[in-house]
Amino acid sequence: MFTSFVETLKAIYPIKKETEKLLLKRLTKHTGKAGDILVKAGEINDRLYFIEKGLVRSYYTIEENKTKTDVTSWFVGEFGFIYIPHSYIPKAPSVETIELLEDSELISITNKSMQELYDTVPEANYIGRILTEIYLLMYDERVRFLRMMSAQKRNDAFRDMFPNIYDRAPKKYIASFLGLSPETLSRVRKKA
Repeated sequence: MFTSFVETLKAIYPIKKETEKLLLKRLTKHTGKAGDILVKAGEINDRLYFIEKGLVRSYYTIEENKTKTDVTSWFVGEFGFIYIPHSYIPKAPSVETIELLEDSELISITNKSMQELYDTVPEANYIGRILTEIYLLMYDERVRFLRMMSAQKRNDAFRDMFPNIYDRAPKKYIASFLGLSPETLSRVRKKA
Protein backbone atom coordinates (compact mmCIF):
# COMPACT_ATOMS: atom_id res chain seq x y z
CA MET A 1 0.00 0.00 0.00
CA PHE A 2 2.90 2.40 0.72
CA THR A 3 5.50 0.68 -1.45
CA SER A 4 6.36 3.62 -3.72
CA PHE A 5 6.90 5.93 -0.72
CA VAL A 6 9.17 3.45 1.05
CA GLU A 7 11.11 2.62 -2.15
CA THR A 8 11.68 6.33 -2.80
CA LEU A 9 13.14 6.70 0.69
CA LYS A 10 15.27 3.57 0.24
CA ALA A 11 16.72 5.11 -2.92
CA ILE A 12 18.05 7.89 -0.67
CA TYR A 13 19.32 5.66 2.12
CA PRO A 14 18.83 2.02 3.22
CA ILE A 15 16.07 1.52 5.77
CA LYS A 16 16.14 -1.26 8.32
CA LYS A 17 13.08 -3.54 8.61
CA GLU A 18 12.32 -2.24 12.12
CA THR A 19 12.44 1.35 10.83
CA GLU A 20 10.17 0.47 7.93
CA LYS A 21 7.59 -0.95 10.38
CA LEU A 22 7.74 2.23 12.49
CA LEU A 23 7.33 4.33 9.36
CA LEU A 24 4.43 2.36 7.91
CA LYS A 25 2.40 2.83 11.12
CA ARG A 26 2.66 6.60 10.65
CA LEU A 27 1.65 6.91 6.98
CA THR A 28 -1.76 7.92 5.67
CA LYS A 29 -3.16 7.39 2.17
CA HIS A 30 -5.17 10.20 0.49
CA THR A 31 -7.02 10.55 -2.79
CA GLY A 32 -8.35 13.75 -4.27
CA LYS A 33 -9.81 15.34 -7.36
CA ALA A 34 -8.31 18.07 -9.51
CA GLY A 35 -8.97 21.39 -7.80
CA ASP A 36 -8.98 19.96 -4.25
CA ILE A 37 -6.97 21.93 -1.71
CA LEU A 38 -4.58 20.10 0.64
CA VAL A 39 -3.46 23.16 2.58
CA LYS A 40 -5.12 26.59 2.48
CA ALA A 41 -3.27 29.83 3.07
CA GLY A 42 -3.71 30.64 6.75
CA GLU A 43 -3.66 27.00 7.83
CA ILE A 44 -0.68 25.19 9.30
CA ASN A 45 0.86 22.68 6.89
CA ASP A 46 1.38 19.76 9.29
CA ARG A 47 1.94 16.99 6.72
CA LEU A 48 4.67 16.06 4.29
CA TYR A 49 2.95 14.76 1.15
CA PHE A 50 4.32 12.22 -1.31
CA ILE A 51 2.67 12.20 -4.74
CA GLU A 52 2.03 8.63 -5.84
CA LYS A 53 -0.10 9.66 -8.81
CA GLY A 54 -1.12 13.06 -10.10
CA LEU A 55 0.16 16.61 -10.22
CA VAL A 56 0.18 19.20 -7.44
CA ARG A 57 1.15 22.85 -7.18
CA SER A 58 1.70 25.31 -4.38
CA TYR A 59 0.92 28.98 -4.84
CA TYR A 60 0.60 32.26 -3.00
CA THR A 61 -1.66 35.20 -3.74
CA ILE A 62 -0.46 38.77 -4.16
CA GLU A 63 -2.69 41.81 -4.24
CA GLU A 64 -1.82 44.92 -6.22
CA ASN A 65 -4.26 47.74 -6.86
CA LYS A 66 -7.08 45.63 -5.45
CA THR A 67 -6.36 42.88 -8.00
CA LYS A 68 -5.46 39.44 -6.65
CA THR A 69 -3.04 37.25 -8.59
CA ASP A 70 -2.05 33.67 -7.81
CA VAL A 71 1.67 32.97 -8.28
CA THR A 72 2.74 29.35 -8.58
CA SER A 73 5.73 28.64 -6.36
CA TRP A 74 6.14 24.91 -6.94
CA PHE A 75 5.02 21.90 -9.00
CA VAL A 76 5.35 18.29 -7.93
CA GLY A 77 4.50 15.19 -9.95
CA GLU A 78 4.74 11.47 -9.30
CA PHE A 79 7.27 10.26 -6.72
CA GLY A 80 7.94 13.78 -5.46
CA PHE A 81 7.36 15.37 -2.07
CA ILE A 82 5.58 18.61 -1.30
CA TYR A 83 5.19 20.67 1.82
CA ILE A 84 5.39 24.35 2.70
CA PRO A 85 8.63 24.76 4.66
CA HIS A 86 7.77 28.14 6.22
CA SER A 87 4.67 26.49 7.73
CA TYR A 88 5.67 22.84 8.24
CA ILE A 89 8.95 23.38 10.07
CA PRO A 90 7.94 26.08 12.62
CA LYS A 91 4.28 24.97 12.70
CA ALA A 92 3.14 28.45 11.63
CA PRO A 93 0.25 29.52 9.39
CA SER A 94 1.07 29.20 5.70
CA VAL A 95 0.96 32.04 3.21
CA GLU A 96 0.70 29.43 0.45
CA THR A 97 -1.91 26.97 -0.73
CA ILE A 98 -1.33 23.42 -2.03
CA GLU A 99 -3.76 22.43 -4.80
CA LEU A 100 -4.24 19.22 -6.79
CA LEU A 101 -4.02 19.90 -10.53
CA GLU A 102 -5.04 16.36 -11.45
CA ASP A 103 -6.91 13.57 -9.72
CA SER A 104 -4.24 12.37 -7.33
CA GLU A 105 -3.17 9.65 -4.92
CA LEU A 106 -0.94 10.78 -2.09
CA ILE A 107 0.74 9.45 1.03
CA SER A 108 1.47 11.68 3.99
CA ILE A 109 3.20 11.75 7.32
CA THR A 110 2.52 14.33 10.01
CA ASN A 111 5.19 16.64 11.33
CA LYS A 112 4.71 15.08 14.78
CA SER A 113 5.33 11.58 13.39
CA MET A 114 8.42 12.80 11.53
CA GLN A 115 9.80 14.30 14.74
CA GLU A 116 9.18 11.01 16.57
CA LEU A 117 11.15 9.17 13.89
CA TYR A 118 13.93 11.75 14.00
CA ASP A 119 14.15 11.25 17.78
CA THR A 120 14.34 7.45 17.61
CA VAL A 121 15.76 6.43 14.22
CA PRO A 122 19.14 7.69 12.97
CA GLU A 123 18.44 6.94 9.30
CA ALA A 124 15.29 9.11 9.46
CA ASN A 125 17.50 12.11 10.26
CA TYR A 126 19.74 11.35 7.31
CA ILE A 127 16.83 10.94 4.88
CA GLY A 128 15.19 14.12 6.20
CA ARG A 129 18.43 16.03 5.69
CA ILE A 130 18.83 14.75 2.13
CA LEU A 131 15.20 15.65 1.25
CA THR A 132 15.77 19.14 2.68
CA GLU A 133 18.99 19.52 0.68
CA ILE A 134 17.21 18.46 -2.53
CA TYR A 135 14.45 20.99 -1.88
CA LEU A 136 17.00 23.72 -1.14
CA LEU A 137 18.96 23.01 -4.33
CA MET A 138 15.79 23.08 -6.43
CA TYR A 139 14.71 26.34 -4.79
CA ASP A 140 18.16 27.86 -5.39
CA GLU A 141 18.03 26.81 -9.05
CA ARG A 142 14.61 28.39 -9.46
CA VAL A 143 15.73 31.68 -7.93
CA ARG A 144 18.78 31.70 -10.20
CA PHE A 145 16.87 31.13 -13.39
CA LEU A 146 14.21 33.68 -12.48
CA ARG A 147 16.84 36.35 -11.89
CA MET A 148 19.49 35.50 -14.43
CA MET A 149 17.81 33.99 -17.49
CA SER A 150 15.86 35.35 -20.42
CA ALA A 151 12.27 34.26 -20.92
CA GLN A 152 13.37 31.72 -23.55
CA LYS A 153 16.04 30.25 -21.28
CA ARG A 154 13.59 30.05 -18.35
CA ASN A 155 11.15 28.07 -20.49
CA ASP A 156 13.92 25.79 -21.75
CA ALA A 157 15.25 25.24 -18.22
CA PHE A 158 11.76 24.41 -16.96
CA ARG A 159 11.24 21.95 -19.82
CA ASP A 160 14.58 20.28 -19.09
CA MET A 161 14.14 20.20 -15.29
CA PHE A 162 10.47 19.15 -15.30
CA PRO A 163 9.80 17.26 -18.55
CA ASN A 164 6.90 15.31 -17.01
CA ILE A 165 5.20 18.55 -15.95
CA TYR A 166 5.97 20.73 -18.99
CA ASP A 167 2.98 19.56 -21.06
CA ARG A 168 0.70 18.57 -18.15
CA ALA A 169 0.42 21.71 -16.06
CA PRO A 170 -1.84 24.54 -17.24
CA LYS A 171 0.24 27.12 -19.12
CA LYS A 172 -0.98 30.00 -16.93
CA TYR A 173 0.49 28.28 -13.87
CA ILE A 174 3.79 27.60 -15.61
CA ALA A 175 3.92 31.24 -16.73
CA SER A 176 3.43 32.47 -13.16
CA PHE A 177 6.06 30.00 -11.90
CA LEU A 178 8.52 31.40 -14.46
CA GLY A 179 7.66 35.03 -13.74
CA LEU A 180 6.20 35.51 -17.21
CA SER A 181 2.84 36.57 -18.56
CA PRO A 182 0.86 33.80 -20.28
CA GLU A 183 1.24 35.71 -23.56
CA THR A 184 5.05 35.85 -23.24
CA LEU A 185 5.19 32.13 -22.45
CA SER A 186 3.06 31.39 -25.50
CA ARG A 187 5.41 33.43 -27.75
CA VAL A 188 8.48 31.76 -26.25
CA ARG A 189 7.04 28.28 -26.76
CA LYS A 190 6.23 29.03 -30.40
CA LYS A 191 9.91 29.88 -30.98
CA ALA A 192 11.13 26.69 -29.29
